[in-house]
Amino acid sequence: MKRLLLLSMLVLSGLAASSQVNDQGTIHLAVGVNAGGHATQYEQTIRILGVPITSKESDGAATVTFPIEFQYGLAKVFSLGVYFEPGSYLDSSATRTNGLVLFGIAPRFYLVNNERFAWTAGLQFGGSTLRIDDSDALGAYTSTYRGPNFGLSSGVVFQFSDLIGLHLRARFLTTSLALKEFERNGGGQSLENFEADLNTGGFTLGASLAFRF
Repeated sequence: MKRLLLLSMLVLSGLAASSQVNDQGTIHLAVGVNAGGHATQYEQTIRILGVPITSKESDGAATVTFPIEFQYGLAKVFSLGVYFEPGSYLDSSATRTNGLVLFGIAPRFYLVNNERFAWTAGLQFGGSTLRIDDSDALGAYTSTYRGPNFGLSSGVVFQFSDLIGLHLRARFLTTSLALKEFERNGGGQSLENFEADLNTGGFTLGASLAFRF
């Protein structure tokens, strides 16, 4: 009986020692903050009597977002998830009120996957919405841009306990946004003779509390 008990304890301790941050069936939930800097390219085209007049402007912008991410382990080395990332976008004028939302799917690979530490590499594919409130000589207006986003990331996970860990990451992020709605003084405006595109590319650094179930 004593030998059986000792053998059972050894087996259980061996299973505990071989546990990993991610495994098949593991559920991950993370909530955190990202801060980034981005190069921007803005292009607008106005048609006057059918003749297009295009102008371009290069600038920079900063973002602060608060990602919420859900991942499910499909294998020890791979999990698949979704992300929802609201926040703010601030260009060089620093005078506009705006709201930014990123969302999509996020496959993640575990390059190192130990009991209390993991090194990850991930992708993001999804959509983006940017709403900017501003004003000019004609009054207040709101511009709404939408388009895809794509990200490449790498990070590390420090698992403090079976439940809670810390996820630190760096990400390269691009967005391609087209003007979809324009409102002035509360009324929608036609975009038949006006179009605009905002493309961004840059890096973000982030930290999240990571919960594992």
